[in-house]
Amino acid sequence: MKRRDFLLGASALAISPYFLRHAQATNSGAIQYFMPSESAPHQATWMAYGATAGAWGTTGVYGMARRAARADLMRIAANLSRFEPVNMLVNPNEMEEARAVLAEVKGELTQSDLREYSATGVFTNGRTIPNIETGGKINLIAAPLNDLWVRDTAPLFVRDENGKRAAVDFNFNGWGQADTGAQGWRKDPTKREHGIVDQPIGKDQKVAAFVAKYTHSSLVKTWLVMEGGGIEVDGKGNAICTESCILNDNRNPNRSKAEVEQELHRVLGVNNITWLKGLKARDITDAHIDFYARFTDDDSVLCAIDDEPESPDYSVTRDNLRVLKQHHRNVIELHAPNYETVQAAVEARQYKGFRFNEDGFAAGYIGFYVANGCIILPQFGDPDADREAFDIVSQSHPDRTVLQIATDGIANGGGSIHCATQQEIPE
Repeated sequence: MKRRDFLLGASALAISPYFLRHAQATNSGAIQYFMPSESAPHQATWMAYGATAGAWGTTGVYGMARRAARADLMRIAANLSRFEPVNMLVNPNEMEEARAVLAEVKGELTQSDLREYSATGVFTNGRTIPNIETGGKINLIAAPLNDLWVRDTAPLFVRDENGKRAAVDFNFNGWGQADTGAQGWRKDPTKREHGIVDQPIGKDQKVAAFVAKYTHSSLVKTWLVMEGGGIEVDGKGNAICTESCILNDNRNPNRSKAEVEQELHRVLGVNNITWLKGLKARDITDAHIDFYARFTDDDSVLCAIDDEPESPDYSVTRDNLRVLKQHHRNVIELHAPNYETVQAAVEARQYKGFRFNEDGFAAGYIGFYVANGCIILPQFGDPDADREAFDIVSQSHPDRTVLQIATDGIANGGGSIHCATQQEIPE
């Protein structure tokens, strides 16, 4: 099967043929940028040891979910380090804790069968994987931050017409929420008792600039307000987005679709956007695309399908499928696991008292992350659905090793592996 137009090794800095053609056709005088596919070579992966105390809680079942999410972060980092370096942002006053959690996670990871649903298991269908930190070190970097969603707070790395790396800051504004008062963050007496008060974003608004400076990448400014989880690109000028997220007055008021497309064309080099309708207020992100559709190594599009009739995503995902099939030749359905089966598996595996977030647990396989030579794919405890997702993702990324792991804490917070990672391209 055909791979993308990016070359490995010494040629990693090469600009795609698409971009060369497109840049030559652009004579506006403005600098043109281009975002490679996630499947292009990485310099490293960025993560954040977040999970804000004020948003997640510190005691009781809330504190337990927060601790589980932080262990998930280190589990993702440890498995990624088998293939590439990981840069983990850590609040300076939490560095000691982060080191301890990382050390604990490193000592627990084992390869396992899908029927053995556990926090420490890594399913590869028997495929041998490199040791932890074979691909690169896990670097803990002191930096002020709020939450763990680095897909949305970190910059998107791009190249200019000369192939020089840059980083785009998309003006993170808390997913368009002035008080970030979506369902999982509503203030009530019970939550206040456990430390939940709000969703601070002040430190996260500075993450993009910090990462750009740390990597010696020029910072690209734009008027667009959006998040990395709100756009999916294939590195060939194509993108998929949801209208409910980017064309939303809580981010880009009084801006037309044409204006948004023109600016995305300038800063990311996309020339053809498939717009899915999405669903405003479906969750705090207003339906990020990285929960619904992804490009693959074999030029297919994976489309999430929710089979729970009572779920808002039942109709949303079917509408997505219809639109994607109109614009893309090969669209593959990736069905979500059975929610009741997942809940039973999570509650059986987690510590006593862990509360499954019935309103916000993100049980979907689209939220995988593509890294150098591997894919980190979520596992939920529905063995049949987990295996089907493993097979589909493996077949659509034939040259990568798929590692399937449980991330109950992050999913309980409404996010995925993809939400907690951001790729850095080589210089």
